[in-house]
This record gives sequence, structure tokens and C-alpha cells, in this order.
Amino acid sequence: MLPAWDDLAPGVRDGLTEQALGQQLITLAPPWKEPNLYYWQRGAGRPGKIDYLVQVDTRIVPVEARSGTAGSLKSLHQFLHDKDLDLAVRVGENPPSHRRLDLETTQGDPARYDLVALPPFLAWDLPAAVRKTEP
Repeated sequence: MLPAWDDLAPGVRDGLTEQALGQQLITLAPPWKEPNLYYWQRGAGRPGKIDYLVQVDTRIVPVEARSGTAGSLKSLHQFLHDKDLDLAVRVGENPPSHRRLDLETTQGDPARYDLVALPPFLAWDLPAAVRKTEP
């Protein structure tokens, strides 16, 4: 018998959520293209990573997987500032939403971007959700 989701350690839930999201993202590749998953990890110094980087049309979109409804997304804020990107996706237990964030990173840099939140069962529709944010 499998343990209940809430009985799993948070790190295990995060790992399972990230794995399931990666499997869904692989299915988004066109049939003529080898599916690949990309991520970003900060170099020496401060720890930090972005779970996945996906391309939707001509946009590079960072995607964060979260097993719950909370999470600070500090690395995501800094990544968006550093790479001058204006859109990110968070896949987690929150309901679908789209909101504009205007905040400061932990380094004091301005981060202004659109955050699309999707529950895991809608991750397959990530490209359409991203396209809806285009002006």
C-alpha cells in the first residue's frame, strides 16, 4: 500500500512533483523533435535552481514545480531579473491564475514579470497558458 501524500516528507513530495511535471513536459515536444528537458542551476556561490526551462514558440519560459501551495520562488525572481525575462510558470496545488508581480529579489534587484499558476493536471496545457499572456 502506498503512503498518503501528506505522510510523505516534503522533499519526497517535491521530487515526485518535479518528476511528474518533467514527464508531462516531455510530451509537449513535436513528434519530429527529440524531447529534451532543460534546467538552470546557479554557479558557484549562492545555491539556486530553476526546475525546467521550456520553449514556447520564440519564448524561453522558466517553470517551477511545487508540491504545495506555498514557496518563496527566490531563485525564480533572480533568474527572471538576470535574464531579462517577463514570464514564468509555477505548477503546484494553487488554482489556475495569471498575475503580474512587481517585487525585489533578495539581492535588491527589481523583478517585474507575469506569473502563470497551473495545477499539475493542467501542465499539459502549458503552451496555451503561456500564449494567452502575449500582448
